[in-house]
Amino acid sequence: MAHRRLALVVLFLLAAAPLGAQPAFKARLIAAAKATPVRAIDYDDDRCDDRTVSRWLADLTARDARAVSWTAGRCQIVGPGIDAGGEWCVQAMVTLKRPRGRNDEPVVEVYFERPSHGRPGKAYAFRGLMRAADGIDMSRFRKDFEYDWTSRFKAPRGAIVDCAE
Repeated sequence: MAHRRLALVVLFLLAAAPLGAQPAFKARLIAAAKATPVRAIDYDDDRCDDRTVSRWLADLTARDARAVSWTAGRCQIVGPGIDAGGEWCVQAMVTLKRPRGRNDEPVVEVYFERPSHGRPGKAYAFRGLMRAADGIDMSRFRKDFEYDWTSRFKAPRGAIVDCAE
């Protein structure tokens, strides 16, 4: 009988937990971020890029990243000029092959609108954080993150896509 009560309490707590706290929802949020077209988070800056966030990040970091790990939850990249976001963000942490120190881990974050009916909301913003050649930099635009990345690393051919001027 005690086991049945414990099971009911656990089920109740899981049902009452915020959506962002449920592992299945986090997995859906991560999948949505990876599949998001980069155009959706470029603030109407049409850069002629049809890739997904996952493909773009893999292309950009291919030479210098050992791995990219994805997590979901509360937005993490906040600071001067960067709003706090909300509870529905996905972070992609880039583990470098040759980091400059223990905390040298570039991060890309995708912000989402409030979930609806257990599904992730619309992706609407990009944030980045990394140690650029001139120090730690937070970025609100993918183009700025690419600039920071290329201040330290050579971007592979085709990794940065932009419309012809």
